[in-house]
Amino acid sequence: MLFHYEIERIRRDQPYTMLVNHFHDHYEIYYLLSGKRNYFIQDRVYAMQEGDLVFINKHTLHKTLDANDRPHERILINFEERWLAMKDDETYSIALSPFRPKHYIVSLSGANRTLVENLLFSLLRENQQEQLGWELNSKALLTQLLIFCSRLMEQPGTLDEHPQAYNPKIFEIVSYINEHFNERLTLTLISEKFHISPSYFCRSFKDTIGFSFVEYLNNLRIREAQRLLRETKLKVIHIAEQAGFDSVAHFGRVFKQVTSQTPLECRKMMHLGL
Repeated sequence: MLFHYEIERIRRDQPYTMLVNHFHDHYEIYYLLSGKRNYFIQDRVYAMQEGDLVFINKHTLHKTLDANDRPHERILINFEERWLAMKDDETYSIALSPFRPKHYIVSLSGANRTLVENLLFSLLRENQQEQLGWELNSKALLTQLLIFCSRLMEQPGTLDEHPQAYNPKIFEIVSYINEHFNERLTLTLISEKFHISPSYFCRSFKDTIGFSFVEYLNNLRIREAQRLLRETKLKVIHIAEQAGFDSVAHFGRVFKQVTSQTPLECRKMMHLGL
């Protein structure tokens, strides 16, 4: 089934951490209506409060984690760039500018929070009721939200990274893995390099970012493989090697596990623009 745009509002009263490894080739907006969440993005964990708005760019690894504060409620929007149907590249550049800064989170309060929530609730109503012209109006509302946030993010003091202070050693290791994922990386190598016991590293890594070491490494490698499939004409065996896999068979198994596709199926869909 083709995907272009979706929006949902969910309240959870029980502990919840995303179970699936998560990155994708569309844009995501996450708004925390109430409660607290921890949000892993790229190489660190951010502590989120109600009224925080998160912009996740394409191909950015991310995962929401339980913050031991229940319940929580959020609104989530996913959309493809082409769904907005902008007239030219310059217009797209303006509308999508909230996804470009390295600061991912906008903290909202007062009139700004009220305006953003009204836009989000209007988007939810359009999606639920599907009245005449709902899709066109949804595009207009989403564009208004993006432009408003673009202007807001230019104002001093609006952006807030909410970094988690605990376990800086793990974030140091995550940064190292991000830079060297396509090289030979093993649990033993990491443990020796950073003077940390393998058992403590595995436990702390999982507790801190929500991924196991192997899950995280595989996601980085598969994301790079997808980029190579999309942007080059390299054969699969060479893509596997450049992404850091020691065999094309292992690459194929992991790729299928993460994406539910084979590398060749993925390349075909990319070329078809699906």
